[in-house]
Amino acid sequence: MISTPNLIIIGGSSRNVGKTSLCLDLISRYAPDLEITGLKISAIKPDDTIYHGTHALVLNGVNFRIFEEKNAESNKDTARMLKAGAKRAVYIEALEEHMPEAFAGFRKIYETAGPIISESRSLRNLAIPSLFILLKHYNPALIKPDFHNYEALVDLTVSISPGCSTTASLASRICWDRDQWLLSSE
Repeated sequence: MISTPNLIIIGGSSRNVGKTSLCLDLISRYAPDLEITGLKISAIKPDDTIYHGTHALVLNGVNFRIFEEKNAESNKDTARMLKAGAKRAVYIEALEEHMPEAFAGFRKIYETAGPIISESRSLRNLAIPSLFILLKHYNPALIKPDFHNYEALVDLTVSISPGCSTTASLASRICWDRDQWLLSSE
């Protein structure tokens, strides 16, 4: 595993638990003073097509692709990262077994000591971030089966309740301090 103290990983138990909202809250909070890199990673299944919209292709590996978002006006999460103030927003899609190669490609292209905000719990299998936060759906039936594997690695799990917006208050507890992400107690 690669120690990456300038990285925060935000993952979730399912769709629509606030992962992107938390990323955007952090980006908009720190972008005025820092060069933020937004990162979204999708592990794809062998039968899936490796393709994602109209991003600019940066690296085309055999089993992965790295794209950089150039259009802040689209409705993709990476476009929303740019619109929130990220200096760059990168999207990686890779077969699960080729994630190490894809992440190495990202690190080689985007060598940065600045803050990286990533929406991808699967990245935690490769990198040790300064913070790993999981957002957990209130409905157990919607929680993905492998979610519990990540709970042992987490710094904080937040249960998301219906109709409750928790990402802004959670974002206020997350701090960038020189070269790493920190979590305040309250």
